[in-house]
Amino acid sequence: MSDHETTVNIFVHLLNTQPSLFSAEDRITLIKLINNQPDDIISLSNAISDWLSEHPEVDKALAKLEKIVVRGPGDKQANTNIPKYELDKKNILNEIQQSSSSAKETKKPT
Repeated sequence: MSDHETTVNIFVHLLNTQPSLFSAEDRITLIKLINNQPDDIISLSNAISDWLSEHPEVDKALAKLEKIVVRGPGDKQANTNIPKYELDKKNILNEIQQSSSSAKETKKPT
């Protein structure tokens, strides 16, 4: 998996597993951002990386998972709990929209 694919895959994983990191406004912005990109992994990854630079909490969570996934030779086995997602534009948009309902279901009372 290339660096671009890894970034997008982990980002989609965060949408699925930590939807509370993303506000409703974040999701709207992300949908617009992804819609405006060509359907290629490099463009999608670069757009997501640009968005992450403005959202340090999400960027920190992604970086933490990247450290686990990307390991050098001789390191402990990489985290295999992160599935490989379909990384095309349509599927990423679907994941963003689905994470919205997941966030509502997993929100804890304050």
